[in-house]
Amino acid sequence: MIAAMVLATFFDRAVMLDGVTHRFKVWVPAGYTAAKKYAAVLFLHGAGERGDDNEKQIAVGVGPALRDGSIDIDAIVVFPQCPDDGYWVGPERHIAIAALDAAQREFSIDPNRISLTGMSMGGSGTWILAAEHPRRFSAIAPVCAWVGKAPKFRKVIEPAPWLAKASDPYAEVARRIGNIPVWVFHGALDDLVLPSESHEMMSRLGANAAYTEFPQANHNSWDPAYRTTGVMRWLVAQKRRK
Repeated sequence: MIAAMVLATFFDRAVMLDGVTHRFKVWVPAGYTAAKKYAAVLFLHGAGERGDDNEKQIAVGVGPALRDGSIDIDAIVVFPQCPDDGYWVGPERHIAIAALDAAQREFSIDPNRISLTGMSMGGSGTWILAAEHPRRFSAIAPVCAWVGKAPKFRKVIEPAPWLAKASDPYAEVARRIGNIPVWVFHGALDDLVLPSESHEMMSRLGANAAYTEFPQANHNSWDPAYRTTGVMRWLVAQKRRK
């Protein structure tokens, strides 16, 4: 248990799930003290950052922006890593929840201010985890994510069973999410995960959802989303609705 610290930094941590150890990172803000309750953000990386090195998941998206100061938030950020050939929308999503649980046990986190965001494969995991744990998260921000139509990966994705059975997956995700505040991002020129995936979700969501589309962005809409919109500050500011 860390009582206090001066500088912001990443900590290496590990959690065991079904007999397998999974390493993850935790960003702790400068001036951290266990006497204060902090907001937390769970970040899910994309397919290119899978592995077991416990480094790639902080090399793209939120991690570099925290390190270089583009994102400056007084919050704890949890960075699980999905194994090679796994997907956050499949069984590997339980790794992310296990990492969040472990971080909550160690660090001083406000349970009513835990938000969720992810990019590409991680954006899809964001939809699924929010749908499965709607009372866990105070807000979500999926970036260039899919729900119904996944890109063609080398391995067939095993989705959550309830999603595979849904006749309208977009409507089912929206129904399960309920009134969680949502901010969705996509690149208008994305030819890997089509913007129509976000459009379909927005058509099923209500007044709690906002959408930002970047006219000149292809699949990399995470850099403008995380670095220019203030979405991380927005996530941290949200409080879970009772």
